[in-house]
Amino acid sequence: MNYGRKIKILRESINKTQADFSEITGISLSTLKKVEAGFSNVGISVIDKIIATPSLHDHVLWFMTGKENLNVELDEKKKGSHINLPFYEVKASAGDGLLVEAEKQTHLISFKPEWLNKEIGVNPNDVFLMLVDGDSMYPTLKNGAMIMVNRHFNGLSDGVYVMRHEQNLLVKRLQMLPNGIIKVKSDNSLYEPWEINKENLDGTDIEIIGRVVWSGQRM
Repeated sequence: MNYGRKIKILRESINKTQADFSEITGISLSTLKKVEAGFSNVGISVIDKIIATPSLHDHVLWFMTGKENLNVELDEKKKGSHINLPFYEVKASAGDGLLVEAEKQTHLISFKPEWLNKEIGVNPNDVFLMLVDGDSMYPTLKNGAMIMVNRHFNGLSDGVYVMRHEQNLLVKRLQMLPNGIIKVKSDNSLYEPWEINKENLDGTDIEIIGRVVWSGQRM
């Protein structure tokens, strides 16, 4: 996904100069010019600032998905009711792990409830949104990707989960093995897998937060 191009589309759609957009988002003007020109990658701090800008909340879902036409996204919002899902400022590390000191809901992002139910198959009351930080789940989940996490799932099965391990919040692929062993894997082959015992999932040192069900596309 070309975030730099999408930032330019978003900025121009609200009739803001680069200086104006820099002021309302807190993105430095030099950084904004570089990412729009394609000279610099859009880091997760820039994505955070877009999501955190109140005047851009109606555009966040479009920005975080692969859709190109912003006007179509806005037209869809006008057609029917939407439900707001909580977005948490914390990040699930797709790497070696991030220390989690607090999990604070900072924003709400709207989705169509019938889409959540029919296409994703989740109850809107059971899911929340957060960002991925790191490259261990590449190419399935890219750095800065927004993920939807389902807190209520019926038993563990092979899939991608957000988990807390010794105060680190991770997003990893779990594979169920015989005798209650769970292999914790990264989709990036540069990271070595490791194993845990299902009996240790007691919420003390290891806790499954939820299953990843969407990231700009169904999982």
